[in-house]
Amino acid sequence: MQIRFEITPSDHLEMLRERVGLSARPSRTLLGIAGILLGLSAYYFHLLGDLWIVVMAAFGGFTIAELFLPNIAHQRIYYRNPILFEERTVTITEEGIRSEKASGSVEVKWSSFEKFKETKHLFLTYQGKDVVGIVPKRAFPKPEAIAQFRNLLASKISGQGIG
Repeated sequence: MQIRFEITPSDHLEMLRERVGLSARPSRTLLGIAGILLGLSAYYFHLLGDLWIVVMAAFGGFTIAELFLPNIAHQRIYYRNPILFEERTVTITEEGIRSEKASGSVEVKWSSFEKFKETKHLFLTYQGKDVVGIVPKRAFPKPEAIAQFRNLLASKISGQGIG
């Protein structure tokens, strides 16, 4: 099977959100809001003296970072490294995946992958915690090809993760 695609900004951002575990983001954001409310309560009831400012600043900073850090990281990585996201032709075989683009080619055997995840728009293949391959579902010509690739990933990668 052979597909052709480039990694778009939305593909990269979706991968980052999945990789850094932002599926748990609502609970962390709620924790930050709870901390801000704790600081306000401490101020209102005069419980911590001037320490309420530190509590609010810490939890406020945590909440703001949680909400905006993935977008900031995405902007820095994606637009500073355009060669990583250029158009490529990917050949998927029983032996592994070969990716060819203008700047070079990479061939990876299935045994090199630790796990894979499926998101709404992407397949993510992990060669380690920080090495993630992105295969957009839009690159496949029809839904049957997506299912075929999903089944191949499940049969070739032992530590599979369906997300």
